Amino acid sequence: MPEPSRPRPRVLAAALGLFALLIGLLDYSAWAWHIQGAHGRGLTSYFFARQDMWVLDGTVAALAVMAWWASRLTPPRQVTRVRGDGQNILILIGILAGVLAARIGRDLVFHGYSPSRDELMVEMAGAYLADGHLGWAIPSEWLPWQRAIMPEFYSPYGADTHWTAIYLPIHAAIRALFVRLGDPSFASPVMLGIGLLALWQIVRRLLPDRPDAHAVTMVMALTSTQLVAMAMTPYAMSSHFALDMVWLALLLRGDKLGHGLAAIVALLAAGLHQWHFPLIFMAPFILWLFARRQWQAGLFHALVCVAMMVVWARFWPMILIHEVGTPPPSDIHRTNGILDKIESLFGRLDGWQPLLNNARLIAWNNLLLLPLAALSLAAIRLRDLFRDPPVILPLSLAVGIGMGLSLYQGYGWGFRYMHGQIGALCLLAGLGWAATVRSGDRKSWRLITASVLLSLVAAGWLLTDTQSYLRGYARSLAAIRASKADVVLVDIRGGFYMSDLVRFEDGKPGRPMIMALQMLRMKQLDSLCASKRVAIADRTLFWPAGVHRVAPVFRGSDYIEAQRAHLAAIGCGVPVTLTP
Repeated sequence: MPEPSRPRPRVLAAALGLFALLIGLLDYSAWAWHIQGAHGRGLTSYFFARQDMWVLDGTVAALAVMAWWASRLTPPRQVTRVRGDGQNILILIGILAGVLAARIGRDLVFHGYSPSRDELMVEMAGAYLADGHLGWAIPSEWLPWQRAIMPEFYSPYGADTHWTAIYLPIHAAIRALFVRLGDPSFASPVMLGIGLLALWQIVRRLLPDRPDAHAVTMVMALTSTQLVAMAMTPYAMSSHFALDMVWLALLLRGDKLGHGLAAIVALLAAGLHQWHFPLIFMAPFILWLFARRQWQAGLFHALVCVAMMVVWARFWPMILIHEVGTPPPSDIHRTNGILDKIESLFGRLDGWQPLLNNARLIAWNNLLLLPLAALSLAAIRLRDLFRDPPVILPLSLAVGIGMGLSLYQGYGWGFRYMHGQIGALCLLAGLGWAATVRSGDRKSWRLITASVLLSLVAAGWLLTDTQSYLRGYARSLAAIRASKADVVLVDIRGGFYMSDLVRFEDGKPGRPMIMALQMLRMKQLDSLCASKRVAIADRTLFWPAGVHRVAPVFRGSDYIEAQRAHLAAIGCGVPVTLTP
C-alpha cells in the first residue's frame, strides 16, 4: 500500500469521535435492553454489568479525548522512513511475553480452574488421547450412575459404554501432546504464539514498506486482553486464531505450495472442535479469489471446504462407531453431522445477543482496534474495486459475519466466537493506519502509546475481577477433591452453572467421583448410599467459598429439594466443608 497522498489527521479524529459515539450508544443500549428493570440476569448480562460496562464508559471518554487531540495534530511536512530492525526484536519479545503471560495467568487468574463444560471436554479428550484412547471406557462400578457423572456435552457414540467428548479431536490432540510433555496448560499459550507469528508474517506481506503499520497491527494483537485471557483456558479458540492466521498466511503466498499447505491447515482447523468455525473465516477469502478471477485457486479451496465437512461430519463419526460403538437408541444428543449442525445453529437464534457480545468484544480489546479497522475502508479505490478487489474486502466480510452471528456464548472472556476473526481486525487496523497516517508520524504514534497504557489498565481490571469471580469456584472444587468420600453429590442450587463442578481430575476418572444430584432418581440414590461413602456439596460450601450467589429456586429445584429430604431421611451424605 503506498503512502497516503496527504495525511488525514481530521479523518482519524473523525473516526475516533464517531466510535466514541457508537460505543457509547452500544453501551447504553445493552444496559437498557438487558440490565435495566431485568428481574434476573443470565451469565452474559451478568458479566456485562460486572465488568464490561465500566470499561466501555472509560473507552468512550478516552476516545473522545483522543479525537479532540487528533483534530489538533499538524501533519508532518515530509515522510520519514522507519526502519524495522529494532522493532522486529521488540515484536518477538512481545510475542514471547504474551505466551508467558497466558501460561502464568492460568494459575494466577484462573487458579487452574476451568469454569465451563466446553473446557472440561477438552481436558477429558486431551487426557484420553494422551493415553492412546478415543474415550474412557466406563468402569462397571460406575455404570449405574454414568449420566450423573457426565451430565452433558458427551458424545452419543458408544455413550452406554464410554465417556467421549462431543467435540472434534484436533485441539484436544494438541493438548494431548502437551500432556505428554508434562504441562497441558501450555497448549493454548503456544497456539497463541503461533497465531501471532502468522499474523506478523501476513502484515509484512500486505504492507512490506510500512513497518509502522506492522507495529500497529501487532500492538493491537498483543494488547488484546481477549487473546491473552482465552489462551489461559483450555478452550479451542486460541487454536482457531492460530490456524486461521496460518491458513491466511499460506493463502496469500499465492503459489501452489501455499495453496496446498493451506488446504492441510484448513482440514486441521475444521477438526479443532466444530467444523463450521473455520468456514466462517475462510468463505469470504474464497469469494475474494473468485472476484479476482483466480478461478482455479477459488475452486480448489471451495472443494477443500466440502472435504472439511465430509471428513469431520461423515468420516469421523464412522471412526467413533468403529472404536467406541453406535449411539444407544435412548440417546438424543446431536452429532457433528451436517443436518444436525444446521439444526443446532438455527435452534440457537433465540440466543442472539449482538449488543452484549459486541460490547464484550470491544471491552476486551484495544480501544483503537475498531476505529482503525474502519479506517481501512479509506484505502479502497473505487476504480479498482471490481478490477482488483483489495484484501480489505474479505477481511471486513469475515469480521462482519463474526460480529453479526452474536449467539449466546455462556462463559467467555471477551466474545470468544469472534476469536478467529480478531486477527482480521488487527490486520484491518494496520491497513487503516497505513491509509491515514504517514510513516514516521511520531505525533500520531502517541495515540498508539496511549492506547497501550489504557489497554493495560483495562486488562488489569478485567483480569483481577475475573480472578475474583473464579476463586470461589476453585476453592469449592478443592474442598470437594479433598473429601474422603467415594462420591460427592453436587446440589447445583445457588450459583451459575454449578453442575460444571461435576468433572474428572485432570480429565481422568478417579476418586472422589463427583455426580450431579439432579440427574439421579431416588432408587439410584438408595443404591449409591448403600454401597458408597457419600458427601454433599451445596450452597453451604459455595457461598462461603465466594461463589456469586443466585436464587436457589428455579424450575426443577423442587425435585432437588425432595432428593435432599430423601437423603436426610435415610441418613446419607455428609456436607463438604471448606479446606483451610
